[in-house]
Amino acid sequence: MGERNRSALLLSGSRRLGLAGCQKEVVRRAFKTWKDLGIGLSFAEVDDPSEAEITIGRAQGAGSWSFIGTDVLKYKDRGRTMNFGWDLRTEWGHATALHEIGHTFGLAHEHQNPKAGIVWNEAAVYARFSGPPNSWDHDKIFHNILEKIAADKIDGSTWSPDSIMEYPFDPGLIVLPKPYDAEGVPRNTVLAPSDIAWVRSFYPDGGAPAAIAPMEFHKLATTPGGQCDFTFEPTASRDYKVQTIGNSDSKVVIFEERDGEPRYLTAGDDSGTDANVALTVKMVKGRTYTIRVRTHYVSGDGAGLIIV
Repeated sequence: MGERNRSALLLSGSRRLGLAGCQKEVVRRAFKTWKDLGIGLSFAEVDDPSEAEITIGRAQGAGSWSFIGTDVLKYKDRGRTMNFGWDLRTEWGHATALHEIGHTFGLAHEHQNPKAGIVWNEAAVYARFSGPPNSWDHDKIFHNILEKIAADKIDGSTWSPDSIMEYPFDPGLIVLPKPYDAEGVPRNTVLAPSDIAWVRSFYPDGGAPAAIAPMEFHKLATTPGGQCDFTFEPTASRDYKVQTIGNSDSKVVIFEERDGEPRYLTAGDDSGTDANVALTVKMVKGRTYTIRVRTHYVSGDGAGLIIV
């Protein structure tokens, strides 16, 4: 697991947490803020933690952090994929919730954007964050602030200092670009236009899915970022292979409907390889499955295909 699979937010005036219900309402409101953008995601609270894909804790002294993107499906820290380590019942607390949910969606720290062009006063950064209230060690400071994300591992815009995924920084920590050397970066407490545009791009509302039957070919989206959803209802309980065909890179995710809700089953991604996605999974007669396909890259003018 390790620290490299998750990202933290700066500690800011941590206080003893109050009523749990009030803290939960802040988190619910933050999820609603993201959802109200019209993204193709939905959220439902469950009573059984084993049924949850996102599990949220309130351990004080452990900071506020979240695993990133699909890592929430693979990793947990003491049963949690996200933690809030200080009081959320403030403007900064609500911003904390928005920030950590952004990480769960796969958004990285904005100041680690390889397109940012930030030149750091590294000695000042290490001095600032090694002391209270953060008290981070050398590796954690490097991982959360100074380390640039590899350009081939991220998709996004140039630096947006007003992003909810940006840390606040005091004057003197940034050498370039100006005027952030002298002014620093303020606290951002609301979603920036860039946050809204990119999360809508990453999670489009694809509308009603199309039905797919065994041995039928269906075309996939022809533009990068395009998404196609299909419903599949097996006529027999057995292993099925879901496979993409053609010169394209795609991510395929299969959900199984249970109690009226789609539950993650398995996924495959052929990005950067010569192979296509090929998922073999047992599906059960009488159940409904959703096959979601996101196109990352298309070669030439032809569309990729999918077949069950």
